[in-house]
Amino acid sequence: MVFSPLFTLYIVIVFSFLVTSFFMFKPKGNETVHIIFFWLAVALSCLVTFINATSLPLDEAPKIIAAWCGLLFSAVGIIVRMITGKTNAIANVLVMLSTIYGCAGYFLLG
Repeated sequence: MVFSPLFTLYIVIVFSFLVTSFFMFKPKGNETVHIIFFWLAVALSCLVTFINATSLPLDEAPKIIAAWCGLLFSAVGIIVRMITGKTNAIANVLVMLSTIYGCAGYFLLG
């Protein structure tokens, strides 16, 4: 069985997502580490959303819009993080939901 390059990329992103999620919630860690992994998770969610939305055919506009809507979770997570000014579990979960939404959308919408 041969995997497509896009599917292989998604496997790498999911693995990166798992590692990033672990370090975002690692207790008693350095705040700088939490910040770095939070922004890495935001970058992963943007990457997954971009790949998901651009891999769909142009004639499927509702699916493309639904794919881009996944970034709303990350946007709210960033706003929550900026308002609190420190590590916040709600912001971390929202960014994780954005990545999960993008990965699920790739397999369900595509």
